Amino acid sequence: MRITIPRWVQLILIPVAIFLALYFSKAASHAVWVFLISTIVALLLNPLVLAMRKVKFPRWLAVPIVYLTFLAVVVVVVVFLGPPLIRQLQRLFTAIPGWLDSLNDLLGDLEVWLASRGIDATLRFNTSDIVGWFQTHGTESIGTLVTVGWSVVEAIVNLILSFIVSFYMLIDGTRIYRFVCRLAPGEPEVKQAYVHGLQTAFSKYVRGQVLLGTTIGLACGLVIWVMSWEMVGLWPKGGQYALLFGVWAGVTEVIPYVGPFLGAIPPVIAAFFHSPVAALVVVIAYVVIQQLESHILAPNIVGSSVGVHPLLVIFALLAGAQIGGILGMLASLPLLAMLKHTLTFYEFKMSRAPWAGDDGIALIPARSGAPPPRRVKPPGGPEE
Repeated sequence: MRITIPRWVQLILIPVAIFLALYFSKAASHAVWVFLISTIVALLLNPLVLAMRKVKFPRWLAVPIVYLTFLAVVVVVVVFLGPPLIRQLQRLFTAIPGWLDSLNDLLGDLEVWLASRGIDATLRFNTSDIVGWFQTHGTESIGTLVTVGWSVVEAIVNLILSFIVSFYMLIDGTRIYRFVCRLAPGEPEVKQAYVHGLQTAFSKYVRGQVLLGTTIGLACGLVIWVMSWEMVGLWPKGGQYALLFGVWAGVTEVIPYVGPFLGAIPPVIAAFFHSPVAALVVVIAYVVIQQLESHILAPNIVGSSVGVHPLLVIFALLAGAQIGGILGMLASLPLLAMLKHTLTFYEFKMSRAPWAGDDGIALIPARSGAPPPRRVKPPGGPEE
C-alpha cells in the first residue's frame, strides 16, 4: 500500500504537529523524561533477558536477575569512581588560581615584547577582580547552589522512577511487543521484522557507543597517566587528573562531530600551564587516538551509527538537551536511530502530493533492493 501525503497536510498539519510535539515535550518534560529513560533501559537490558530465556529461565526470574545485576554494576561503578572523580575535580578547581597567575605572567612577558617593538598594549588582568566578583555575587551563588541541589534531587527521583518503570516494561515485555506489532502497519511478518529491527538498531547503537566511549576514555586517561611517570616526566601532575579527563573524554565521545574536540580542550589547557611541550604531546596523543577511533574502532564497533545528516543530529541533540538535560541529549541519538529505522523500513510506501513545478517525488530515496517509487500524476499531465 502506498501513502501519499496531501498538500494541505504538508502545508498545515505537519508544522502544527511539530509545534504541538515540542510544546507537549516542554510542558510534560518530567513524564517524557521518565518514559524515555525507562524505554532506553528496558531495550538495553531486554537482549540479556532473552538470552536467559534461551537457557530455560522463566521471564519472571530472568528479569529480576538481569535487573539486579545491572543495578549492582551501576552501584559498583559509582562507589569506586565517584570519590576519586570528586577529589580530582577539587584538585582541578584548586589549581585554577595558580594557572591564572601563570597566564598573567605570560601576558606580562608578551606586553614587554610588544612594547620593545613600539606597540602599547595592556593584556594582563587583575586576578583580585575575579575574586571580588565571586564575593559580590556570593548571595546569588548560594541561591544557585540551592537550585542545583534541588535539581540533583529531582534527577535522582526521576532516575529511580525510570528504573521502576523499566522493570515493569521488562516484566511485560511480551505484551508490549505484541502491542507494538499491532500498531505497526503491514502484514504480521512485516510487523515482526520492523519491531525486531527497531530493537536491534537501538541496542547496537547504545552498546557500540558505550564500548567506544569506554575505549576512548581509557586510552586518553592512560596517556595522561603515563605522562606523569617519573621516567617520562612530561607532566608530573597529570596523573592527578587522569581519571577525570579520561571520563570526560569518554562521555564527550558520545556527542558526534564536536565531542572529540570538547574532550581534548580541558587536558590541553591544563597541560599548557605546566609546559607548552606537555600540551603539544597531549594534542598529538588525542589526534592519534581520534584517528584510530575514526578509521578502526568506530567502523567495527558502531558501524554506520545513526546515518543521518549532521544538521539533523545537532537538532536532535539540542532538543534532547532541552527536554532532559545532559542525559536527554545522550538519549536523543538512539531515539533518532530508531526513527531513522522506521522511515527506512517503510520508505518505499511514502510520497508527497505534487506542487506546481515538481512531480511529487518520494520523500526518502528508495533503498537498494526496494521497489522504485511510482511517480504521482501531476495536475493535468499523464501518469508515468
